[in-house]
Amino acid sequence: MSGCCLFLVCHAPLASALHAVACHGFGRSLSDVEVIDVLSSQEPEQVSQAIALRWHELNEPRAVFFLTDMVGATPYNGVVAFMKSHPDIAHAVAGVNLPVLLRAITYRSLSHCELIAKLGEDTGQYLQTISPFQTNR
Repeated sequence: MSGCCLFLVCHAPLASALHAVACHGFGRSLSDVEVIDVLSSQEPEQVSQAIALRWHELNEPRAVFFLTDMVGATPYNGVVAFMKSHPDIAHAVAGVNLPVLLRAITYRSLSHCELIAKLGEDTGQYLQTISPFQTNR
C-alpha cells in the first residue's frame, strides 16, 4: 500500500482542525491528506458520495485509508458505504485523534495491516477497524 491516499472523514470541524494541527506539527502543507468535514445535516449516503467524488478527482487511487472519528456515526457510516462498493482498495479505522493522524501520515507506506497495528501500538489508543460489511446504523 505504498503511498496510500489518506482520507480524514470526521464531524465538522474536527477533520479540518486535526489536519491544520498536523500541518503545523510537520511544518508544511499536507495536501496529500484528504479532508472531509461532515455537517450535522448530512446523511451517510451524502458522505459516501462526497468521498467517491473526491476519490474520482484524485484519479481513483488503488489504495485508500480512512480515518474517522466515531463508530456508528454519520462519517463512519459514509465511510462504510464507500467501502462496500470498493472493498479491495479501502481500509479504515475509527477513533482518530491527533497522535493517530500523525502516525498514519508517518507510516502511510506500510501495508494496511501493518499500519493499523502501528497506529495502535505507537499511540496506545484503542482503534476500531472498519469492515465494509459492518452495519452499525
